[in-house]
Amino acid sequence: MGTNSKSSHASYAIAPSDAPDAVEGLGGAGQAPVADAPEPELSDGLVMAKTELMVAMDNLDALEIGDGVSTGNYPELPDDPVERYEIFADQIAAARAAIEKMKEEGASDEEVKAQLDALRAQSLSYLNTLDPEELQQIAAAKGFEHPALVGLSGKGQHPLVHWLDPYYSDDISSKQKIQAAAQKRYEQLAAGQTVAGMTLADLQQIEGTTSVPESPPGTWTATPEQVNAAQEAWNQASHEVAYSKGVLDSENLKNLLDAEKQVLTAHSPDMPELETIQNQIKVWTGDPLAHAKINTATVKPLVKDALASGEVSLTEAQHLKPVELVGLLRTGTSEAEKESLKATAQGRKDQLQALDTALDVHKTGKLDVHTELTLPDLAGNPEAVSQVAAWAKSTGELHTMQQDAQGWIHETLQSPVDIGFANPALLTSHTVDPKALTTEVNAWAKTQKVADLRAVASELGMPDTDNANRSHLQSYITASFNPALDKDAINAKVQAGVAKKQAAAAAKASAPLASDEAVNALNGKLAPAAGAAAESAAVGGGLTQESKVEAAIKMGASPVQAQKLSQAAPAAPAPKAIPKAPKKPAAPGSFNAKAQALVAALHQAKATAQDVPARIDSDVVGSWTFGAGAPANLGGTYSKTLHAAPDGSSWLFKADHNGGVIAHSEAAASHALSLAGVPAVPVYVKEIGGKVGSVQPMLKGATHFSSDPHKWTQPEVDSIVRSHVGSWLVGDHDGHQANVLRTASGGLVHIDRGQAFKHWGTDKLSLGYAPSGGGSYDPVHQKLYTAALGGSLADGVKVNPAVAHTVIKNVEAIPDSQWRSMLHSTAHEGAKSGSGVHWVPAMRKQAAKKHGIPAAKVSTEQIAEAFLDHAVERKHSLRTAFADFFVKDLNMPHGASLKHGAE
Repeated sequence: MGTNSKSSHASYAIAPSDAPDAVEGLGGAGQAPVADAPEPELSDGLVMAKTELMVAMDNLDALEIGDGVSTGNYPELPDDPVERYEIFADQIAAARAAIEKMKEEGASDEEVKAQLDALRAQSLSYLNTLDPEELQQIAAAKGFEHPALVGLSGKGQHPLVHWLDPYYSDDISSKQKIQAAAQKRYEQLAAGQTVAGMTLADLQQIEGTTSVPESPPGTWTATPEQVNAAQEAWNQASHEVAYSKGVLDSENLKNLLDAEKQVLTAHSPDMPELETIQNQIKVWTGDPLAHAKINTATVKPLVKDALASGEVSLTEAQHLKPVELVGLLRTGTSEAEKESLKATAQGRKDQLQALDTALDVHKTGKLDVHTELTLPDLAGNPEAVSQVAAWAKSTGELHTMQQDAQGWIHETLQSPVDIGFANPALLTSHTVDPKALTTEVNAWAKTQKVADLRAVASELGMPDTDNANRSHLQSYITASFNPALDKDAINAKVQAGVAKKQAAAAAKASAPLASDEAVNALNGKLAPAAGAAAESAAVGGGLTQESKVEAAIKMGASPVQAQKLSQAAPAAPAPKAIPKAPKKPAAPGSFNAKAQALVAALHQAKATAQDVPARIDSDVVGSWTFGAGAPANLGGTYSKTLHAAPDGSSWLFKADHNGGVIAHSEAAASHALSLAGVPAVPVYVKEIGGKVGSVQPMLKGATHFSSDPHKWTQPEVDSIVRSHVGSWLVGDHDGHQANVLRTASGGLVHIDRGQAFKHWGTDKLSLGYAPSGGGSYDPVHQKLYTAALGGSLADGVKVNPAVAHTVIKNVEAIPDSQWRSMLHSTAHEGAKSGSGVHWVPAMRKQAAKKHGIPAAKVSTEQIAEAFLDHAVERKHSLRTAFADFFVKDLNMPHGASLKHGAE
């Protein structure tokens, strides 16, 4: 079995009931007993729980390989995959119950976690043995609507594997999103569109039915004339929203939602085409709403009415963004999506309650941002030690939660007047300032004894407080709330100090100072050397102190003895260095100059290639389970965490607060750049801890690239030009100084491609175009070109348009079909998210022009196709675009040779 799960419970060697002393389970099979260390006795309850877990895990193994299950109830496995799944789910539940019982009976947290991890892997392994048809059959039997509409790409783990996984609760948001995706695709099919080449008729054939769902409750009987009138009212309301200027008016929003409801709840037996019309209205209503500017003022009146009628709860009104509230109020929003929004609101409420709890603890030491720190004196007060440790830890949690809440808290409804409620947690103005707080805590710590600080640091988890000095202890304590400080790095400094002391002690023990008699004897042995030194001095040489040390070591003295001997007499003056003729630089354009440039370029390429991790298959990364995350203090807009991959390497996870749109963009950009031959850290879309985001391996030993163009070498300038070609290809204009790193071996790599594709459709390949801001935020390639035009590069260093040819040629070699496939997820995830994605409005206009329809009626599918069309166009025009750029913007006529493929 791929997960090797049998070994996960191999330590449960449970003895017969008549031989309790034979119970094993802590050391593992084949482990020799330790003398005078009897194994701790296990309670009867714990033995029973482990036995039950062993039986369940063995049954799960048997299920996976197709054997009978030895529980007494299932001597033979049924052929029906649904019945086998029910047996499997029963065994997962039994295993979970056994692990819970182990925990109650005193099993360690480490053992409980290990068994839960093994069970999770076992569950995933079984479900991955099922083919898509079996997964669809089981999912349909378990209530999943239209299971054939998920997993259409055929890549990676099938979504139904997660939806069916009994290890996870049925009501988690990730499962609800899978059902919502299927429902949305069904609505597109019912509206006459296609999904992955599938029509509604195709789906009905797969599902074995031509029936359509019954009308939802609360319908009204309408004549065809009334339906047409309702549809016309919708057209008018949609037009008003689509062409509104500024923030959308509440009345216009209400009119559109009411019009949608009127059409969707109509029932007209005389109109067989009504369902198609309703599904079209359901899809089309989302388009003008996605394009409109909706804020709290827009939704307040509607939410107030919905609260009064019970349509939304107080929790939902308080904790959802305006756009999310509109989704909850829409008749056309699927029930699965509404349940997901409700779960989001509850999760945010829980988050704020935890924030308030942490704030209460924080206030015991810091009442608010304007008051002084009031931590207690630690001297002789054990309770104060625990109080300070709890305060530091809680302050760190408060800061993390405040940062996490920034993505939504300021967009929610907060006014107690307009909608009749108040939420103190939302209105709090107490924000943790880690830098200022660190200064205050350090000032307080200087008044405390080191021994007391060690006690605080120990409670906070510092492993070796005995060897930590005051600076180490202060840094460790403040690292609990200051993300700029790294506890692992602090611990490493402590251990480095220990190692240094140990090395010094070992050196002293192996080379004690020689006695005066021994030194004098050794000095006598060195007399010939001294004579030789005098002779050397006569011709301009001399025996320096260093020479004495070297000579003494050659004569058999230890380094310590040699140092003492060298100090016995004054050192001879150092010989005068014979001046060397300066190395004549190779003449520009000469063979030597070209050879030197070639060697430097090869070194640059080798340095980059050996330091940047190679790209691996995304399915492999998708199958990995990453370890628990630790905060990564790397700056940026969103929170980042470091995780251990299965091979022990360190990976960075960036949560995507845009539902995965940015993660898909950055992953696609890194893949595209790797094919183009532009150095790029590989990025993959991944869900960790219930959050969708991107993961990428960390670069070891990387440093920031020099900000002074005069210090850049020719290979570095060439690398920047090639990187610029890649940046334009993927529409990334965020390549400022902080996003360019020098690798450990001296190569260059551009990181953080999170803004890839952001400005597609509106950006320009121009020297003056910098949408991310000027000054320090100017892209590095702009600094290069500006310096080149101003003569600020180093002597002999220049911008060479020809180096762009390799990248352009690599891009041109990518087939259009492969190019569209690579960007498929980026296009469709972005289009689905609406106008919140920066490039969507531009692609909406292109799609409207192509199809000759109003922008408000452009579908998400058409927006995504416009994006992919633009991608192909940009690939085809890359060569001409850069040839024109070098000629017109940089005044380099020879750049025109790029059009003809010249290198």
